Amino acid sequence: MMFKPRKLHPISALINFVKTLKDAALPLIVVIFINGSPFSGGWNWVPLAIWGGLLVIVLGSGVIRWLRFSYWMEDGELRIEHGLIFRKKRYIPVERIQSLDFSEGIFHRPLKLVKISVETAGSTGTQGAEAELTAITREEAKELEALIFQEKRTAQEKEDLEESSMEQPGEPPRQKVFGMSMKDLVLMAVTSGGAGVVISGVVVFFSQFMDLLPVGAIYEELLDWIQVGVLMVAVTVLFVLLIAYGISILLTIMRYAYFSVYLEEEDLVITRGWLEKKQMTIPLNRIQGVRIDENLIRQPMGYASVTIISAGGSILQNDEHQLKLLPMIRKKEVEGVLQLILDDYKVARDFQRPPSRSKYRYMIRQSWPGVLAAIPVSIYFYPYGLLTIPAVAGLAAFGLLAYKDAGWTIDGTQLSLRSRSIIKQTYLMKRFRVQAASKKQTLLQKRAGLSTIQVTLTSGGGGAAARCYYLEEKDADMVLDWYIEPNTNQKPVEK
Repeated sequence: MMFKPRKLHPISALINFVKTLKDAALPLIVVIFINGSPFSGGWNWVPLAIWGGLLVIVLGSGVIRWLRFSYWMEDGELRIEHGLIFRKKRYIPVERIQSLDFSEGIFHRPLKLVKISVETAGSTGTQGAEAELTAITREEAKELEALIFQEKRTAQEKEDLEESSMEQPGEPPRQKVFGMSMKDLVLMAVTSGGAGVVISGVVVFFSQFMDLLPVGAIYEELLDWIQVGVLMVAVTVLFVLLIAYGISILLTIMRYAYFSVYLEEEDLVITRGWLEKKQMTIPLNRIQGVRIDENLIRQPMGYASVTIISAGGSILQNDEHQLKLLPMIRKKEVEGVLQLILDDYKVARDFQRPPSRSKYRYMIRQSWPGVLAAIPVSIYFYPYGLLTIPAVAGLAAFGLLAYKDAGWTIDGTQLSLRSRSIIKQTYLMKRFRVQAASKKQTLLQKRAGLSTIQVTLTSGGGGAAARCYYLEEKDADMVLDWYIEPNTNQKPVEK
């Protein structure tokens, strides 16, 4: 099966140019400011002219790359030829293709185009996709997807003689298993922690902007307003925080708008995005484990988020090699949705907790950095430095909360580990997916008969580790025995 070689949409040349311009923006800004203001004397146009010439060359190379890029299907392979100077050929067998991930940026949507990332079993978050088609029409994308699916199904039918020969190739049925309403999106955005990232960006911007202002002259003028200086600073900080919080809410809504999860045969399909629409396909056999997160704001409201840990894929490179399966959902609904997607995973409820003698170790573990900081602050800023003491007490109370949330349980082939740093996390792990399990002990822990267990799952970033601190040593040994002995199906011992 084949179709004639096709080219990308011409807009791909512009997209590549914009990407290059984005990467070169910081050096270009530095060159401009080093050369001074264009409205003052001594402006040196030579570096700017050099940069302009380089950008013209980059744009020209992008056009040439577009002209020399072609792709087609032939003999069960996706074939791509490209190259600026040297002609490169890449042939990807259909059986190696795990998924085609669609995304639509601001250049794509007005022209009804999509970008396709071709994922194979060897794709990882650090190496990127096996291949990318920067911009093709939606019709061509659907045609390519149908051709690849049909080729894979034909090959599967040849390998499996029990498959019905009368089955017609076509798009597999999709079952929607989860979706988010606008009310859910707004609530998720309001309770997210993304404002901190935006605030840091705003601070960096204002720090650079202030360098351009005649600060000395402004300061002289503000001397008359010194009486209200503290109030102005407080109002300014509050204003920046509110603006950053609003931007964070807007960005979260734009990122997760129209969020839906579909089950398509052996694949999980996630679609989301407003300005930039994305479709991600994750083969179920690449899912290594599940993590349930509950932050301090959502937990009292009965909400949680569910993250899947994958064995790799370039789609995860910006999501720390883990992907939000359910960005926000009521905790009581998690098990029902997981049963539709991963029916062999169970949401554990009865956990074995660490022994009571480990309670103070949790409190010390959470509060000792605060103690080290509070001692010099209390001495050098006495008596106001003593206000750090309630903060240390708060950290100790947080450690007590971490102790109450920690636990483990084994149910057949599934291990569940629960812990808290700031967010309460519950890992659901299958034995055959566990990459490594280890028990750690310090000298003090050994004297107390306590151990820390760590279990690692394979992920695109090298590994996702679940930990539970200060367990009874025999409990840690039980977890290791469960991992080492494939036929062990023992239940936790009731205390």
